[in-house]
Amino acid sequence: MIERLTADTAPELTRYGGKACGLVRLINAGLDVPEAWVIPAAVSLDTAQRQACLDHELTAWWADVEAQFPGSRWAVRSSAVAEDLEGASFAGVYETILGVENAEALLQAVKTCWHALEDTRAVSYLATQGMTSEAGIALVLQRMVEADVAGVMLTENPMRPFDDQIVINASWGLGEAVVSGRTDPDTIVLDRGTGEVVSTRIGAKELEIVWDGGIAERAVSVERSKESSLSEQDIANLHALAAQVGEALGQRRDLEWAIEDGRLRVLQDRPITGLPPRDPKEVWTRRFGDEYLADYMSPLGFDLMGPWLIGPNIDEVAVLQRRPEIVEIDKIRRHDGYAYLNGAYVLELVRGLPLDSREGPLAAWFDETFVERIRAVPFERRLLLNALRAPRRDRGRGPVKANILALARHSAAIDASLLPKRKQDYTALSREEWRRQYDEVQAFGEDHFRVIRWGMGHHGPLLQGVLSKLLTRWVGADADQQLQTLISGLPGTMTAAINRDLWDLALLARTESDVLEGLRSDRSYDDVRTRTAGAGFWAAFDAFLVQHGHRSASREVSAHRWHEQPDVVLGLIRAQVRPETPGTSPAEFEERAEARRLETEREVLVAVSKGPLGVVRRKALVHVLGQVQALTVYRENQRYHLDHILNHLHLLLLEQGRRFVERGLLLDQADVFLLTGDTFLAAIEGDVPGLAEDVEQSRQHRAKHEGRLPAAYLFDEVPTEGRVEAPMASADGSLVGFGASSGTVTGTVRSVASLSELSQVEEGDILVASNIDPGWTSVFPLLSGLITETGGILSHGAILAREYGIPTVTSLDGAIGLLPSGTRVTVDGTAGTVLVVE
Repeated sequence: MIERLTADTAPELTRYGGKACGLVRLINAGLDVPEAWVIPAAVSLDTAQRQACLDHELTAWWADVEAQFPGSRWAVRSSAVAEDLEGASFAGVYETILGVENAEALLQAVKTCWHALEDTRAVSYLATQGMTSEAGIALVLQRMVEADVAGVMLTENPMRPFDDQIVINASWGLGEAVVSGRTDPDTIVLDRGTGEVVSTRIGAKELEIVWDGGIAERAVSVERSKESSLSEQDIANLHALAAQVGEALGQRRDLEWAIEDGRLRVLQDRPITGLPPRDPKEVWTRRFGDEYLADYMSPLGFDLMGPWLIGPNIDEVAVLQRRPEIVEIDKIRRHDGYAYLNGAYVLELVRGLPLDSREGPLAAWFDETFVERIRAVPFERRLLLNALRAPRRDRGRGPVKANILALARHSAAIDASLLPKRKQDYTALSREEWRRQYDEVQAFGEDHFRVIRWGMGHHGPLLQGVLSKLLTRWVGADADQQLQTLISGLPGTMTAAINRDLWDLALLARTESDVLEGLRSDRSYDDVRTRTAGAGFWAAFDAFLVQHGHRSASREVSAHRWHEQPDVVLGLIRAQVRPETPGTSPAEFEERAEARRLETEREVLVAVSKGPLGVVRRKALVHVLGQVQALTVYRENQRYHLDHILNHLHLLLLEQGRRFVERGLLLDQADVFLLTGDTFLAAIEGDVPGLAEDVEQSRQHRAKHEGRLPAAYLFDEVPTEGRVEAPMASADGSLVGFGASSGTVTGTVRSVASLSELSQVEEGDILVASNIDPGWTSVFPLLSGLITETGGILSHGAILAREYGIPTVTSLDGAIGLLPSGTRVTVDGTAGTVLVVE
């Protein structure tokens, strides 16, 4: 009934369990494994066998091993039949009893481990894995190593799973202190190939678990805690162990080990679970969504807006490009509430792109491994020619001039149809009228992307690339800086208009002492407004909300609009009135930017006009530059009108949510956004079984995932950051991003995660943010510098930063984590670097 584990033991998982089979693997690999026996899993399921084991087998076994290994202590370790597998580690789920030193203690330890099979902790874990306890549990009886040092070694670094690294956690005493998390261990990272130490962190190691007449915790002296628990020879031996395990068992192993009197022994082997595959078949990326889909998306928001992006924006374009095969590919999905783009779609798309055109946004969307795949796709000239002809096939909307006019017509239609509806009583809409307006706004959403698919998805990137090449070829060294200046200071953007209006509100607040005092205090919006209700400021403030209150910091349809969160708008004004005297107005910044642009235009045109082909070059440059500038304004203003569409849809959905509450379908009208699109439409027509349960699941999902920074990629459904590169650094240690607005400044960082935090911005701050929505730019007059994690020279933040003359670095991955508020940095917007000063 109790069997010795040897090299001849057949590793039968259902008989011996995962832990015991892992020991057999280690023994077969020729590793130094403490002696071990196993009580098969079937015994735990048979009451008679259990009793016989307790009455006779264990007593006889103890007498035998006591004779062989006098004075030894033993460990009783649970070995579940589903344990230590690729998909389920069961780490810490079952019991391990250490320090067994007599037969009576052995019998009690075995009873405890069997009892753990029905423990709530184990039952809960099994349920999450879709398993039950019906297969039973085996028990390993293993001679205990009274370790001087022990710990865990992972032959793959789970934080950098593509970097060929080994991670070792080690601490004084028995390994239980490390695996249970009761101590802060040393962490050593090794290069798997060479064994060289990549990094060392000496942990606090404030306690150790030892044998002292029993298993006991003992404090570690301050001097000893500061020492490395591993010698150079220990580290070399562990590296050799990892190599031996890798050759015999494969990579990605989780090993428990112990060192006693200089002898390294292996106690357990199991696969490291949850790691992304190195060569995934499917790759999905979240990084594509910074413009429209950066935030958590509600189920209803994704189901309603997703078809706008996929249908008019992708599939219809594919048909116009004579590429119907693209239509069949899944392009965008929602994972943990965030939108991900299918890498397979991108690989198909780039067949029509020259190799030198694949290094821009496409490369930024993926990790380096997948970018290599993108580069390896053969270029097919025929597909490029079809793509270039596609806009002309979309008559009245596709060519550049036609597309700019199409956006103007579309925007005018939005203004004519949707703006008047903001004054309507949504609760008074009949069922038929609600549905008519819902269908109308859906059509507006589709039409919006049917228009901008050319200006933003085709013409803008293409012509900007052409302009950049012409400037480089004809003007020379300052081409990048000239390009930035040439697309700045452009009149007619709605973002600039909003910033001027906010500036005017701040000036008005300064003329009314009670309002000014309230805004400089920490009192709430409601409190300040109540105390100063008669001030003229509020009439102007309300007029601003009437005109611009449809805006939001997110394109997610469930997101609050400014007219629903006036405190957010007031926060933008608070930041501007905090200084004693006003700074430079947005209008003055715009005038300066326009003057710089016009001067640069003159300089560039003079430079290209020289020589025999000067007239031709000048004409070509003027043509391309005019189109790029027009499309830059286009890019800014289309979002303003998209927000009109989303605002109206948002209010229609909330109204339907209110009606669902009246019918008893929902508890709160905002819960409507927790429904899927199909469920929402079905609920309009009648009751939906299980609706309350679905809503509650969605609510819990949102609470869990909203606000988290999700994984950048999915590799075969496993979330991962891909091949993580350390932030690039220049020779002086500066972090390297992308220079988006020239100039150099040293100042204090203000890291913010959301629009509501902008009220904390103070004059002279260097703002650090993930990405910049147009609404954020109202505080730009206060900033001395800007750093964003995403974006390029055409991003909203970069365009306005150049107008305000703010040195800006974009595309600095992980900037918020690297540069917390209070950090002193030097931003070089020309070189695209950020140097931490303090």
